[in-house]
Amino acid sequence: MEKALRADTTEESSSDLITFYENAEPDIKKLAKTASDALDQGDYVLAIRSVNQLFANAAKLNADQFMVASETMVNIQKALIEAAEDGDKKAQWLLNTMVDIRRG
Repeated sequence: MEKALRADTTEESSSDLITFYENAEPDIKKLAKTASDALDQGDYVLAIRSVNQLFANAAKLNADQFMVASETMVNIQKALIEAAEDGDKKAQWLLNTMVDIRRG
């Protein structure tokens, strides 16, 4: 499981979503690929939605896959925080929305 805990950026998470989900069920693998592609394109809304769908299917994930999904969400948040600190209003809105959803 240690390898799944090494992603520090969205780029690394994107790669891990492909590597660690290679042998997953087809629907899970497709969600991971969608999340990976979204990260590569900077589409954090789609990436978050896809990772949340992975969490919704947690029973189908092995420990490494679950950790990759968790790390991906942390890395998305870090990227959004950095963008928001640089004045990106959409990133700030998305961060606020993520916090509101957790509180809800």
